[in-house]
Amino acid sequence: MSTGKFYGIGVGVGDPDMLTLKAIKAFKELDVVVLPEAKKTEGSTAYEIAKEYLKEGVETLFVEFPMLKCVEARKEFRQKNAEEIIAHLNAGKKVGFLTIGDPMTYSTYVYILEHLDGIIPVETVPGISSFSDMSSRFNLPLVMGEESLKVVSLNGETDIVEEINSADNIVFMKVSRNFNKLRAGLESTGNLENVIMVSNCGKEIQEINFDLTKIEEENVPYFTTLILKKGGINQWKKFIS
Repeated sequence: MSTGKFYGIGVGVGDPDMLTLKAIKAFKELDVVVLPEAKKTEGSTAYEIAKEYLKEGVETLFVEFPMLKCVEARKEFRQKNAEEIIAHLNAGKKVGFLTIGDPMTYSTYVYILEHLDGIIPVETVPGISSFSDMSSRFNLPLVMGEESLKVVSLNGETDIVEEINSADNIVFMKVSRNFNKLRAGLESTGNLENVIMVSNCGKEIQEINFDLTKIEEENVPYFTTLILKKGGINQWKKFIS
């Protein structure tokens, strides 16, 4: 049997209307759809976004990418997942890996690509990242003129003050992991009033916050992104209902 084809398909951040036509066309080609989840049986947000466009009878394959502190343990899960996917590809199937946002922006999709040998055809379909969605959804320019933009994935080692000082506009992703540290950095640099933080963007449970002072870290949802505009955001709030 001929070798299959591997697709990485970005589905945006929550609103099915934000799927691209290219993504929808790719769905119709799939024999197997791969659905990453952080915990076993947790379910897939990507599947909920895409399900109405998937062809009838497509096989679903849930793969676990647990958030483990041990790097080697994470690599073992990635290797196991890749082997399972490669088995389907070697059987001649067209396999699509669905990912929130864009496949090439902090996505587990790339950990599968690392294990492919280059013989299997690959097609990556871009999706709309959370910060791009937020910017357009709330009429908030990411960059203007000669301004700079930086995208930062928060972790325990992130020097937040240094990141803030190094760009005009900063997108902070994975906010829920280090919210208290982020808020302290924003306060110490005088930027607490220059932010918009959105959780579950594009979904019915979407939350918008400008005031971070009364938010508890344990209440910050996993799907949360914060945009800092050091030049201020008050002039753009008039467009945000």
